[in-house]
Parts: sequence; structure tokens; C-alpha cells
Amino acid sequence: MAVTTSAPLHRLSLEDVFAMVRAGILEENERVELVDGVLVELNATGAEHRSIVKRLTKHLVLGAGDRYDVAIQDMLLTSDLGYRLPDVVITAPEVEVVLPETALLVIEVAQSSHARDREKRVDYASIGVDEYWIVDVVEESIAVHTEPVDGAYRSVVVHREGAVTSLLEGVPPIALDTLFGR
Repeated sequence: MAVTTSAPLHRLSLEDVFAMVRAGILEENERVELVDGVLVELNATGAEHRSIVKRLTKHLVLGAGDRYDVAIQDMLLTSDLGYRLPDVVITAPEVEVVLPETALLVIEVAQSSHARDREKRVDYASIGVDEYWIVDVVEESIAVHTEPVDGAYRSVVVHREGAVTSLLEGVPPIALDTLFGR
């Protein structure tokens, strides 16, 4: 997302955002992302969005066991020195860092944020996220992006029925009927 203006801009750094939280300017759980030095407010989540995130969480935490770490709506650093707040981030368990710089799987649930979630493909591919899912609440589908190369995913498969299998070893497929509460 490029910001254009004739006036000079002061772009924020990650440290600036942390200082704003410490100073009480931003709430610690504020739903904003730092994109190219600009704080971007996220859309509010609806009931369907929250239900799907809950179902994903339960499925992935149970399926991942000790093999993977599952974080829900947590920070993921990006190549523009900012961060995103994906709905689900799965990392290897040995990655014991405060803020991960990549992930094995990132999932965004899109109800009113379709355009933004599609834009994030570049961010996630650029940091080497192996697998990126966009769960479309409206279309009741999952777009699975794999094979990140040079800031793009070579493969995108859209699932509208049946079950979706992750590349993550040992994590069982998730049935779309179950995920969408059908």
C-alpha cells in the first residue's frame, strides 16, 4: 500500500509503535498493522469471522500437538520492517522468538477484508511463509497459496467443498462443512 502526498511523511518504525503502546497512545491489543511505516486500522470482525477463527483454532491446536506452535491474531514481522496481525500463524516449535519473521502457515479469514487479504500475499511470500490460506466467509471457500518465490506464490488452489489438507505433516485435513458450520 503506497501512501502518496506532496507533504513530507514521517514513517513509523516498529519501535515507534511499541513506544506508543508504552505511552498509552495505542492500546496493547489495538487492531492495527504497520505497513510501509503507516499504521493501518483493521476492519472489525463479525460473528461469522470469530466463529471460523474459533473452529480453526480448535482444529489446528489439537492437530498440531507439540509438532507446531499455533498463535491466534498475533504479530508477524514483514520485510517492510512492519508487521501484520494474521488470524492464525503456525511456526515450528523451536522458533522461540518474541516476534516471528516467517511462518509455516498463515491463515487470514476474509469477511469484509478480501482486498487487503489478497494484498498480503506479497508480504507473506516475501518472508517465506510456506503456505497462506485465505478463508472466504462469503464464498465459503479457501484459497491455498503455496510455493513462495520472489514475493509471489506459484500455486493457488481454491477449495469450495470437501476437505483442505495443509502441507504441515501430521495435521489432519479440515472439512469445509465443519469450518463453515454447515
